[in-house]
Amino acid sequence: MDRRTSPKQHRCDHESLAQHEDDKMISQSPDAPSLEKQQYDDTQPPPAPNGGCRAWLQVAGAWTIMFNVLGLLNSYGQFESIYERDILKKETSSTIAWIGSTQFLICYLVCIFTGPLLDTGHLHLLLSAGTIVTVFGLMMTSLCHSYYQFFLSQTVVTGIGFGLVFLPASSVVSQWFSTRTPLAIGISVSGSSIGAVIYPIMLQRLTKHIGFPWTVRIIGFIVFTTMLFSAAVMRLRTPKNPKKRKIIDLGHFKDKLYLTACLSFFVNFLGLYVFYYFIALYATEVAGTDPALADYLLPILNAGSFFGRLIPNWLAGRYGLMNVQIVFGIISATLSFALLGIKSSGGVIAFAVVYGFVSAPYVSLPIPIVTSLSSDKSVWATRLGMSFAIIGFGALIGSPVAGAILGGDRQNGNWTGLIVWCGVMFSTSTVILTLVRTMKVGFKLWVKA
Repeated sequence: MDRRTSPKQHRCDHESLAQHEDDKMISQSPDAPSLEKQQYDDTQPPPAPNGGCRAWLQVAGAWTIMFNVLGLLNSYGQFESIYERDILKKETSSTIAWIGSTQFLICYLVCIFTGPLLDTGHLHLLLSAGTIVTVFGLMMTSLCHSYYQFFLSQTVVTGIGFGLVFLPASSVVSQWFSTRTPLAIGISVSGSSIGAVIYPIMLQRLTKHIGFPWTVRIIGFIVFTTMLFSAAVMRLRTPKNPKKRKIIDLGHFKDKLYLTACLSFFVNFLGLYVFYYFIALYATEVAGTDPALADYLLPILNAGSFFGRLIPNWLAGRYGLMNVQIVFGIISATLSFALLGIKSSGGVIAFAVVYGFVSAPYVSLPIPIVTSLSSDKSVWATRLGMSFAIIGFGALIGSPVAGAILGGDRQNGNWTGLIVWCGVMFSTSTVILTLVRTMKVGFKLWVKA
């Protein structure tokens, strides 16, 4: 990588210089490993600066990626409303829902391939290719008129583009922080909450004035412009390692902690996004909410998740990643079951805000939890990619299963079954993660884990 620096870069480097002084003193001490030994372990970077201009620029770059990727993925409920009312009104709701759920799966499955590429140092290749593919998919979506066209462009092409840039955003930030990792990741993932507020409102408002095709093209221009910023500022700290890696290294699953944690996240995603897809329908069918107001429930829910990305992650840095995740898992399960008694518009709005907050850690905390279970930083991206693929299947299966539980008769839908499904998934996921914690630190309650 070109090491020429501008005056601005000198200022960034100066901020983190003091944080490396202690590490230099240690390396010069008689007890430090010899230079010859250090050279054999060239896959491990020096200690993370845990702050400074360059480190926080990685957070800003990742924030922008999350704004676009998870922001648009979490906005699919608005796309679905437009398709059901107009463009694809001859298709069933279940059929249309597969566009969004499969897009989630493809995004997460692509992470299996991007993980090894990122571990070998190809960050900017992934960012460049992902940006081009994503924007191309959005532009093609603006030209679609039939179901198979939307599935190919929005689900497959855009999903692949999302997957190429999603893992770098999740992995790079972890390389630049140590004790502040949960907070830094929480800040970066909070971009998804802002995107999932802005994009649905754009779709709702602009489609009425300039039409769906030009609305999607404007979204494509926004994605392209903002992704240029991410490509300009994001850098890897792990040295390039030309060693070839397996796309799927099943050896990682021999780590029981990692495997069980992945199972916990998979079970959670079976229920996590159900309310994202069905909360507006529940409001109109059960609570009697005006449809115009119900259209804003998804942005309201995503707005609540903004602080849910920040506060729990800050707490996790102080009290332990899994400790905080388990507590919020219990709260999420309890809140899910509480929806059984909510039958008013005001109650549903309050539920959307609170649910967005308490369920948000399930998006922001799995990343540092996975990296905390591996001391070898050179395989972080590979492990994250494999865990995202497992999570993707949960996201794919969960909402269609919930829709099948609800049934085709919306007037007499099985809302009790749908709600119980979500509550049970949260509860089961929390029990499994509690098992991971017990395997790691035992039955000690007041231990940071």
